[in-house]
Amino acid sequence: MGLLDNLDFKGSMATQIIRDQHIKTVKITEEFLNGNVIKEDFIDHIKFLFETHFKIEEEILYPPFKPILEKYLPYAEPLKMVLAEHKAVKNLLNKYETLKDYHNYLEDIAELLLQHVYKEENGILKQIDLLMPENMKIEINEKIKNFMEK
Repeated sequence: MGLLDNLDFKGSMATQIIRDQHIKTVKITEEFLNGNVIKEDFIDHIKFLFETHFKIEEEILYPPFKPILEKYLPYAEPLKMVLAEHKAVKNLLNKYETLKDYHNYLEDIAELLLQHVYKEENGILKQIDLLMPENMKIEINEKIKNFMEK
């Protein structure tokens, strides 16, 4: 039993595209950890996360939510934490590329990604769905769709 069995991945128009990408990430990551996905395919997915998924979160979804979150949590720690995890994934991939003979950093990335998705699904994305005004959700959805079309 994995994360796919424990999370519902259902959200608003502002978060559903991200949640759908989370489903793919969880599937690939769990299958990689089970030995059913080759490392090259897992690395390709990690690169998709850098080029698309993380950019959507960092540039489109999270910036307008930060002032809303700060009304309740002035230091916005949940956002800082997930953004730091984006950097940690990149750092681990860099270590893998230079030190793969000494440690299996891909497994570390896989474990971090599963924890990261869990935090976003149960924390940040639920709060966005709950607290963000509908007009802002519509605007974000359009921006995400435009980004995906590029």
